[in-house]
Amino acid sequence: MFLCFMLPGSLIGLPNSVQASSAIVNPNQVYSYSIMQRDIEKLAAAYPELISYESLGQTKYGRELWAIKLGRGESTIFLNGSHHAREWMTTTLLMKMIDTYAAAYYNNAEISKNNIRDLLDKVTIWIVPMVNPDGVTLSQQGTAGLSSSLAKTLKQYNGNSTNFNRWKANMQGIDLNRQYPANWSNIKNSKGYPWYQNYKGKQPAQALEVQIMMNFTYKIDPELTIAYHSSGEILFWHYNTLSKNLARDKSIALDISKLTGYSLVQPEKNPSGGGYKDWFIQEFDRPGLTIEIGEYVGERSLPLSTFKGIWAENVGVPLYSAQKSYALWLEKQKVQYLQQTMSLLGDTKLYSKINASSGVSDLEPQEVEITAQKGDWYQVNTHQGTGWIHPSPGMLINIENIHATVNLQEDTLTYKYPDSFSPKVSIASPQTVQVTGKWDKWLLASFENGNWWIDGRKLELQEPMEEAAPEATK
Repeated sequence: MFLCFMLPGSLIGLPNSVQASSAIVNPNQVYSYSIMQRDIEKLAAAYPELISYESLGQTKYGRELWAIKLGRGESTIFLNGSHHAREWMTTTLLMKMIDTYAAAYYNNAEISKNNIRDLLDKVTIWIVPMVNPDGVTLSQQGTAGLSSSLAKTLKQYNGNSTNFNRWKANMQGIDLNRQYPANWSNIKNSKGYPWYQNYKGKQPAQALEVQIMMNFTYKIDPELTIAYHSSGEILFWHYNTLSKNLARDKSIALDISKLTGYSLVQPEKNPSGGGYKDWFIQEFDRPGLTIEIGEYVGERSLPLSTFKGIWAENVGVPLYSAQKSYALWLEKQKVQYLQQTMSLLGDTKLYSKINASSGVSDLEPQEVEITAQKGDWYQVNTHQGTGWIHPSPGMLINIENIHATVNLQEDTLTYKYPDSFSPKVSIASPQTVQVTGKWDKWLLASFENGNWWIDGRKLELQEPMEEAAPEATK
């Protein structure tokens, strides 16, 4: 067999993708709903093993609320932007984060002293980059293309002004961040009718966008949320927060304040509610923040020239938040006592305790006895002793023994363990190989240089050929 690359640890190519180096998201433009949709599709195509997306539903005017999943961990955080139409630069910021973090994951790089691959193997970041696509479109494009009757109504909601750059509400004149059921009846300074800003609606969760956001939050059950807004360079972190959570939440807020340079808003005795952050803290009893990016600019969108500074201030915020989210999630997990043997297929560290900062020894691939599990940590008995491991995806598995063959018609990547980011080599085809094991979509196949895993999604297993019986002696 001809081996195209002989070093198992060398990176031959990124999984189903070109080398992740060129940016997809361009922040130096008015970032519209249609541009966002295009970029979401491009990101998912460029990073298929890391990014996926789904529509959570449609607004009254038929635009999708897109949710993007970034990462492969069990613990989750949730970021969202553009609750307010004129604050669409928050969408740009979130999309740029997705692009930058995904490229760093594929290239196994660090950002703000965070190893992105290690972090996104532990945590999944969910993002709704544009909560209010109708309002954003109106703020950016005005009433162009709308029916004359709708355009007339929206102009009335806008105080008969044609300056829709200041528009904050959705296209029904409802302020989405005054719609959540957190002391909604006592919201301060609310308009009594549909308006370009500050109208809380007739009842909480009246707007489809808010209903969708609430349902999605329940579904993904995040440990921490950040709602991005603009402007003011301030952090809201408190909403009738329980005394038992004050130290925890303020510590997180202070750390993010140091990262961004933004000031903390002091808690009020009787705060006006209705915001996403308010509802999340009240409903989930977990940390929730509203981050106001950019210097205060009044009733308009932030200038494009401000993005570079805003990016530098915020690029590390979700990464820090993901670390905190993981710690909060892990702390809640209960220890399960087990007694089973599993295959450790890659090199990993053996730790004396869960979430230790450094390992006590290096473990090579071997069969290990699992005695306990907490979250994504496993207590193991090994040749080097007993301890805890935190294996990468696909590294610790139960292999199903099978006896089959598969025909490889094209040059094929083979992997050290069943994960697209594990060490890999390429082999030349066509050839037929023996398959001895299976796990999920992966097949364990025998090659001249040993046993390697291959992606079996497009391969057809066949019965092994019977060996010919020796001819009888005449």
